[in-house]
Amino acid sequence: MSRSQAEYLWLILLATAVGILAAFGNLFLRELIRSFTYIFQVLEWRALRIPAGMPFALLTVLVLISGGAIAIALEYLFRGDILGYGFPRFLEMVHLGDARISPWWIITKALGPAVSLGAGASVGREGPIAQIGGAIGSVVAGLSGLSTERAKVLIACGAGAGIATTFNAPLGGLLFAQEIVLLGETELANLTLLVISASVGVVTSRVMLGDLAVLPAQRFVMKSYWEIGTYAMAGVLFGILAALYIRFFNATAEFFERLPIPRWARVVIGMLVVGLIAVALPPNLSDGYPVIDRALNGQLQPRTMALLFAAKFVSSSISLGCGMPGGVFGPIFFIGAMGGGAMRPLVSRLLPGVAGIRGSYALVGLGAFLAATTHAPLTAIFLLTEMTGSYDATLAALISSIIALVVARAIEPESIDTYALARRGINLEIDKDRLALSRIAAEQVMKTDITTLEAGAGLEEIFRVADESRQEIIPVVGAQRRLVGVIAPRDLVGLLLHVNDLKGLVNAADAAIGDFPAVSAKSTLEDALHLMEEELSGELPVVDPDGRGLLLGIITRRDIAQALTRATGSLALLGRRDTQIFWSSGYRVTRIRMPQGAEGKTLRELNARARFGVSVLAVQSAGDPTGGFELLEPDQRLRAGDVVIAAGRSAGLRALERELRGD
Repeated sequence: MSRSQAEYLWLILLATAVGILAAFGNLFLRELIRSFTYIFQVLEWRALRIPAGMPFALLTVLVLISGGAIAIALEYLFRGDILGYGFPRFLEMVHLGDARISPWWIITKALGPAVSLGAGASVGREGPIAQIGGAIGSVVAGLSGLSTERAKVLIACGAGAGIATTFNAPLGGLLFAQEIVLLGETELANLTLLVISASVGVVTSRVMLGDLAVLPAQRFVMKSYWEIGTYAMAGVLFGILAALYIRFFNATAEFFERLPIPRWARVVIGMLVVGLIAVALPPNLSDGYPVIDRALNGQLQPRTMALLFAAKFVSSSISLGCGMPGGVFGPIFFIGAMGGGAMRPLVSRLLPGVAGIRGSYALVGLGAFLAATTHAPLTAIFLLTEMTGSYDATLAALISSIIALVVARAIEPESIDTYALARRGINLEIDKDRLALSRIAAEQVMKTDITTLEAGAGLEEIFRVADESRQEIIPVVGAQRRLVGVIAPRDLVGLLLHVNDLKGLVNAADAAIGDFPAVSAKSTLEDALHLMEEELSGELPVVDPDGRGLLLGIITRRDIAQALTRATGSLALLGRRDTQIFWSSGYRVTRIRMPQGAEGKTLRELNARARFGVSVLAVQSAGDPTGGFELLEPDQRLRAGDVVIAAGRSAGLRALERELRGD
């Protein structure tokens, strides 16, 4: 057996262990929810005589507020890890962080949601179990010394296994990990690990809990293929509703965030409102799985389902928006099922004799709304069929889910998990490229052979240079090439009308834009790109890093795009063989193996760009020599034997190597 085969076998064993541990994590969360539900909805309800009905039912509000109080207390113990909808943060940590999740999340992501659901808040348990499974995967990866990329896959294995064991749905859990956690990554080796983890997790769970459908539904029957048209109509409707829910959900969170009151007060206000809704509609409490089950089996009246649809739409947004911990899958299931069940009478009126049996629209609505809100259609379809056992509904669910997704994305391009990140300017895929650009300095790719104008140049010289130059901006320089400003040829049109009157009166310094932004030679390409986007400019002057304002060159959008292409290609080539790649302006890219003296140092401590003019682009861990090269975080500690890819001039690279050796 080769070394690479042995390492992959080790990964398979780790994925198996993660699947088993995720099953126990699911059992732990279930028992916590059951315990807190007994405390709040049995013991506290009895003490307050809520089961006796009005007026005691009004005290349901106190139960929810008491749950909020415990959640706030837990937040003080585990600061930052309890309150709020945490799944977007989880995705950010996996894709833009170092893929290391605190082991405490195994506890905190179980305690918080268990309190919320026990008290009756309109939240779900699915996001938390995915985070618990992800934390388990991170711990296993950390103990095994895996690289960041391998750790990310094990985190996805844990998250997928957590979902799979929650819904007794191995394919659903697998696709959740692939579509939502790994953002659609399809590398076969990773997919195999996800399959193993989800399958082992479900087998372990079935040994402990049995093999039962989570939401057993009546058999789906399609009386006529004309019925397909009604499910397509449902897809359009749920696409619109999903887009509205994504925006309303996040707008509610923003509303609570802007309130000029302490966080505990926001939680209290939120639970007060959710409690009042629960007084009027008790089935709206918690995630409502028994109520969903009744809807899927055609046991609820359309009017009741319409009211519950509206109630959960609002109460789930308030529950998570005010800060109560939990997930969103449960509320999405509930809203989709109630909305689908409520629309059946409408279909019957519009198309008499075509509508399907009672419960069928609740079933299809659940899948369509889930697909449209998460932007993960395969996850939605397989979860729906596996957790309900309704495999006959696959065709109808597929059609409605795809249509719902297309409509939802046309209205709102972001999913419920990426909307808040996008509002903060974070894109989980694009930022990977920008992270690479943050490793390269402007001086490494700028053009130095450029056209400039002396500050005293007259109008005739200005027009001649502008006519001959292909640059978007022409820097104007004074003594010692100090940047005075820039002239944009397109802005000279107005001067043409008065060229004879202004001849001899106006020079390049007068015509230049004096406050045009410039970047330092040591600025990163990411900084330059941000500045270009702010100024709507395709070019920027580059000045010396000492603050003297001396012009060194120009950097363009094309330079940045080419640099990203070169960096990506260099990483791929150097990852396969030990060679050197020469860039423009005397720069080269090479591999440096970390000596013993570099043990424990970080990129921030080395400050290689400022001290040696060298950009450290990526690292290959000594503990995972087949794991490939990964972007190096500023505070990531290096180890002896790690191999880094660095770019710079030969003298700077030699100086960095001497520094690492301690010479």
